[in-house]
Amino acid sequence: MGSGVFNVAVSGLNAAQLGIQTTSHNIANASTTGYNRQRIEQATNTPLFTGAGFIGQGTNVETVSRVYSQFLTEQVLAAQSNVEEANAYLAQIEQIDNLLADPNAGLSPAMAEFFKAVQDLAANPSSIPARQATLSAAQALSARFQSLDNRIQEVRDGVNQQMLGEVEVINSLVAAIGDANQQVILSRAAGPGQTPNDLLDKRDQLIAQLNTHIRAEAVAQDDGTVNIFIGTGQPMVVGTQVSTLTGKQALDDPEKTSIAINSPFGGSFYLLESQLTGGALGGLVRFRAETLDAAQNNLGRIALGLAQTFNSIHKSGQDLSGVLGADFFAVSAPVVNSSLLNASNGTLISAQIITSDYRVVFNGGNYDITRLSDGASFPGQNLPWFADGVEITQTAAPNAGDVFVVKPGNPPGQRVLAESTNTGTGGLDSTGSNLAALDGSDYRLDYIGVNQWRLTRLGDNTIWTAAGGSDQQALDNLLQNQPGFSMTLAGVPPTVGDSFMIQPTRTVARNIAVAINDPRALAAAAPFRTSGALTNTGLGAISSGSVSYVGNGNLPMAPSPGGDITLTFNGAIPGFTVAPGAATIAYNPATQTKIDITVNGLSFSISGAPATGDRFTLARNDNGVSDNRNSQLLGAIQTANILNGASSSTSTGANATLQSAYSQIVSRIGSKAREIEVTGQAQESLADQATQSQAQLSGVNLDEEAANLLKYQQAYQAAAKLLAIVGTLFDELLALGG
Repeated sequence: MGSGVFNVAVSGLNAAQLGIQTTSHNIANASTTGYNRQRIEQATNTPLFTGAGFIGQGTNVETVSRVYSQFLTEQVLAAQSNVEEANAYLAQIEQIDNLLADPNAGLSPAMAEFFKAVQDLAANPSSIPARQATLSAAQALSARFQSLDNRIQEVRDGVNQQMLGEVEVINSLVAAIGDANQQVILSRAAGPGQTPNDLLDKRDQLIAQLNTHIRAEAVAQDDGTVNIFIGTGQPMVVGTQVSTLTGKQALDDPEKTSIAINSPFGGSFYLLESQLTGGALGGLVRFRAETLDAAQNNLGRIALGLAQTFNSIHKSGQDLSGVLGADFFAVSAPVVNSSLLNASNGTLISAQIITSDYRVVFNGGNYDITRLSDGASFPGQNLPWFADGVEITQTAAPNAGDVFVVKPGNPPGQRVLAESTNTGTGGLDSTGSNLAALDGSDYRLDYIGVNQWRLTRLGDNTIWTAAGGSDQQALDNLLQNQPGFSMTLAGVPPTVGDSFMIQPTRTVARNIAVAINDPRALAAAAPFRTSGALTNTGLGAISSGSVSYVGNGNLPMAPSPGGDITLTFNGAIPGFTVAPGAATIAYNPATQTKIDITVNGLSFSISGAPATGDRFTLARNDNGVSDNRNSQLLGAIQTANILNGASSSTSTGANATLQSAYSQIVSRIGSKAREIEVTGQAQESLADQATQSQAQLSGVNLDEEAANLLKYQQAYQAAAKLLAIVGTLFDELLALGG
């Protein structure tokens, strides 16, 4: 009996001692980050059978366990990962928002100053100071585009550097988790069946830190280790084996940092951006994909819209020397990057923004087509004809010699202008790309088979595929009705699997510049003038007119010096005869009050009731120093809808001015910044709630621990008292034996 009672007392003493030690450990770590309170798991010893029944043999401590909830831990990790993702995103987007929305340093004031200078020029077209002021304002506007783009590029470079920094931190954390797994294995081997609680807390804290940098899933294994996965199941830690991340130049964009994963068993592959979610790294990747690329591309789109539209009108005007205007702005071509994985390194893809008009003449059998932007000639073409993203079709057969001007930049239904001197009733139609159809997206071009291409618009992942009789023909077919650019194939033939990244507007704002430096070269005047003969006896009047198209620095069919175009009214027709030549234009003053006429690239109108023999003349504007007609057209660009304000190229109609397109960019970025801010606040609240719930379960409550300490102290004292009683009884037994 004595030994049984003694053992019971000793077991109680030991249990109380472990309870005091565990409670003391909890109190000591009350402020330790990531610590989960511990408790002893106490159980009765196996009872002893006697004739009087089963007699208890005291207690034992089976283990020291953590008070831990996997569910609450996962909630905390997810919320904290979302908070850090939002914080990283917000820190970056606020820079872009503040930059573009700045009332002084943004684009709006520079654009307003430029168009004010153009309007001042229209008020005084012969003034050299006004012309110089226009050039200076244009240079300031170009510099503003460049400075905004440079600042955005600095943000891009900063994102790349921060991503590399995040990769270093992630690699150090996963290495530490792998080491912790090794220590867990050794600890479990030293104490079979027991868990190294403090080591598990340390490992959980490492996992929590990892989730602030990238969302990671921890999967517990039977041997006590945890495997760590990111993205869509890419392993970072498997037992004690650790993968690493590496920041590398993107396969298709030298200005972008991509992330590759390196297996400990060899091999490396790039991770998709969709696989890099959560944490600071996920926030940086999301910001770049959703906001940064679009901001830079759309800024370039506005610069391109300004340059192409201004150039087109400027080239239809005349400078102080009587010479047709040249390009006012210079812009860069679209960026095309070949993938680093392409097998055919010699394959060259070049892209070009095409905003040209086309002159189409029916020669009796087929069509002679001239691209007016550079004078390129395509004789003997059959319709439908496709090039440069533009398709021209025939709606009805014309007569030989009939002339049409195709203007892809005009709204649908207004893209084909028939010369008023055409003798036939035939017509053409045109569909295809134009400046308004460009959006802020990048594109990926993939060679998927012999003479087969696939184009993906990355902004919304819209995909087009096409084939053709040759690789170039397949490219042409692919770009039918696609927005805003053409592509040309050169070099060695591509190999199936080759890929190219096309960025139509990425570098336009960075490289826009004023192409002229002589104020006299500003084409403020119209290159021709209209007049009615002084001898006219009727009531007809001719408008000042405008140039409907130009071609490669020339007005190919407009009046040459000393060679006027004359329209003479003949009431017997009734209508006008056009000289030189013998063409007639029907016009009956009895039933018509006005007629719009296009002759040899010049558009004007005649109204009223001319008399037979009345003459109207179109002549070169040789002395048009004070003519402001073209500068008025240039100033009107400010309020003209020349861009597509939609968020994607679902509509090719021009529905936004330059300023409204810029305002939409600022508005979208501001709204996104607010969305991310609100999301971050919501996630912060969720993280606080989850952390509080976890702390209530697993955290150390000092009041509770004080009560436990008192409980175990009393248990220890009681067990010690029992030992004292056993000792007294044992002494009495010894005395009886003596």
